[in-house]
Amino acid sequence: MYVLVRSNLPALLLDVEYMMELMDPTLQLGEGSYYLTTTYGALEHIKNYDKLPVTRQLSLEIQDSIHRWERRRTLNKARVSRSSVQDFINVSFNEAGSNTKTLGARPDTTAQDLCRQCAEKFEVPEPERYGLCVLVDGIYQQLGPQELPLTVKAMFHHSEPKKEYYFVYKPVSSEEGKDIEPPLKTESLI
Repeated sequence: MYVLVRSNLPALLLDVEYMMELMDPTLQLGEGSYYLTTTYGALEHIKNYDKLPVTRQLSLEIQDSIHRWERRRTLNKARVSRSSVQDFINVSFNEAGSNTKTLGARPDTTAQDLCRQCAEKFEVPEPERYGLCVLVDGIYQQLGPQELPLTVKAMFHHSEPKKEYYFVYKPVSSEEGKDIEPPLKTESLI
């Protein structure tokens, strides 16, 4: 609150309200939303500090504002769940960690569907030469066309011991033919 008091309060309050209204509903469920709400509450408290009664309760105006924002947020959450976008997958192009894009995926999105998205995002001229692979322990394993990347991702998140993995969109037929294992079976990943 000390830092906020020393800043340009009207501009900051306007920026925070703007972000709260226009924030993508999928981002309202995480840490960023927590910080934004905390900042908003601190700004409102500072703005109305002299007006607060000795009981230190929030004014009715602030309570109403928070309730209205919470209703909008709840409606946005419902809208997100109806659209059934459950998760995102980070996919690198050609090599792990290089030119990474975040792609939306539903639980029923197949590797073939994700490859179509990758071809578009990475602007690949010959998408039939590329496939989706998982890099684990230095070995690329190609996902079969009907594999579900979110299932693969979930398996790695819940595996013990934890394994570092990367989804990579790359040419599936290499000159050496040795760097890509045959299409994987989901149960063989862990």
